Amino acid sequence: MTVHHELPTGADFATLAGPHHPAITIYAATSPVVNERERAEVSVKSAFDHAIDQVKHGGASTADLDALRRERDGVLGDFGLWGALSRSLAIFIAPGFTEVFVLPNRLDDAWHVGSHFTLGQLLRAPSQDQEAYALTLSSNEWALWHATPTARATHLETDPSHPTNLDAATNREPGENSPRGGQHGDRGEVGDERGKKLLDIYAKRIADATKHELAAVDPDGRVPLFVFAAEPLLSAFLDRSRNGRRIVGVPGSPDRLAPAEIDAALREQLARLNVAEASQALGTLAEGTAGRVERDLAAIARLAADGAVETLWFDFTTSVNGTLDRETGAVEFAGANGDGDALADGTPAGDLLPQLALLVIAKGGRVVTVRGEDLGEGWTGPVVAELRFALA
Repeated sequence: MTVHHELPTGADFATLAGPHHPAITIYAATSPVVNERERAEVSVKSAFDHAIDQVKHGGASTADLDALRRERDGVLGDFGLWGALSRSLAIFIAPGFTEVFVLPNRLDDAWHVGSHFTLGQLLRAPSQDQEAYALTLSSNEWALWHATPTARATHLETDPSHPTNLDAATNREPGENSPRGGQHGDRGEVGDERGKKLLDIYAKRIADATKHELAAVDPDGRVPLFVFAAEPLLSAFLDRSRNGRRIVGVPGSPDRLAPAEIDAALREQLARLNVAEASQALGTLAEGTAGRVERDLAAIARLAADGAVETLWFDFTTSVNGTLDRETGAVEFAGANGDGDALADGTPAGDLLPQLALLVIAKGGRVVTVRGEDLGEGWTGPVVAELRFALA
């Protein structure tokens, strides 16, 4: 059994692709919180029971069933795995084969049995942002945090010369003419213009400090920043922080958030940002790139084989079964609409959408996984491709 705590690579997908009959795929939402581990274990065990029972009813040999049970027992009995959970598990087993991915993004509970592993959800991890910075900001204190694809949010050390709170930023004695409303100071109950000015000074100084600190670790501004603060301090900070980096405000006092809660909130906000950006990109694509959009799966496959697909969006909740020739891009569907398990000659069929996504990646294109229902009526998937050039 191989356990991965890194995001899946092209080599990992190559190992998982192709026939692995009988193949069991399990996705499970988990949690790094110890007292929530039991729920995840029960969910995975239940998925294994259902999957192996389906394999048995499908006529699998005793040898294959025994091999699958051994692989299952290895997963369930691995205390190192269960002691180091993140937010999801992706498990792929076949006789003599087990690959497990511990992932930072939230996946949907699901299991699948077939001749191929189901890779759509696994592709979500490397195809979407899984890294972010957070600023927790109140009148009492501020702190920067960093969450990565392989680690929970951790506190970033900052230059000690920066002001530590509102009082230090405005050269005031603690409690002097305080603009704070309520115990934690961020309820917007600023009583006078002087109070507003003090908050504005504080917001500007922390905005400058944040810009300085993040420039040292992410000079290109690639990683988004989520700001956890209450009004009016949140708006004051955002007004002074438009510098090219993606910055998202999250209203509410952060004073009592523990590191695990900050990480959970970051992952939730990242998921929302990914959906919003996918929706915006698809909307822009539909409006202004005539001749560079293709929605027919078979046509996209041929174009992907030629290296002509710039970006592929696909709905990981939808399965279209068949086979894909990676050299020519030729597609053969299983059943009339890709809803069968095998081709007419009995050749086992896998989900075409992940196969197509892997081909796009291999040819230098970009893949974005989406959940069609999140994008509303504007989504007309299961796939949409932006081409590198306009078709004649």
